[in-house]
Amino acid sequence: MTTHAFKIGQHVQAKETPLCNMPHGTFSIVNLLPSAADGVPLYHIRRIPDGDERIVRQYEIEVAGGGSGDEFGRDERMH
Repeated sequence: MTTHAFKIGQHVQAKETPLCNMPHGTFSIVNLLPSAADGVPLYHIRRIPDGDERIVRQYEIEVAGGGSGDEFGRDERMH
């Protein structure tokens, strides 16, 4: 079983793939869900700013903006 690679509150976006049916934009991780039957971690995400919500598999998303993701948490703690 694979562990979750993203944290609650982290900003992610859909990976660019031919089969991707997710809208473009930035999403926030709302909740970490149990892994699917095949062992892939699941996430509850919400699009910023319209609030569109969905459940996605870990391989469908990546850190928003191509960074490591740590910059979001570090910036928020400094303010």
